[in-house]
Amino acid sequence: MTPGRNGRLLRQFGLLAIFLSLTAYVAADAVRGPHGLIANELLRAKIADLNRDLTALKRERARLERDADLLGPKASTHSDLLDEQARALLDLARPADIVIVNAEKTAR
Repeated sequence: MTPGRNGRLLRQFGLLAIFLSLTAYVAADAVRGPHGLIANELLRAKIADLNRDLTALKRERARLERDADLLGPKASTHSDLLDEQARALLDLARPADIVIVNAEKTAR
């Protein structure tokens, strides 16, 4: 082998090594990078979770709207009844209210 041929062969192996390392870097980034395959799968899982949450919230909203419709015109004429039911449901009281604690209800 001649010295010129050895230099050319060494240069070709050097270029091959550079191209292979660049290819490995790009492939690793395509899998593990911020927009890679792993991030894409995590994003799809998060989207599925959020869609399940959205479906549950839509069902809850529909139930609340149905309950509000059941109140009907009585709700506007008897706002004190609506206020009493809301406070009882939320376990809230006004500062001037007298609260009687029911031991049977609190034991549940």
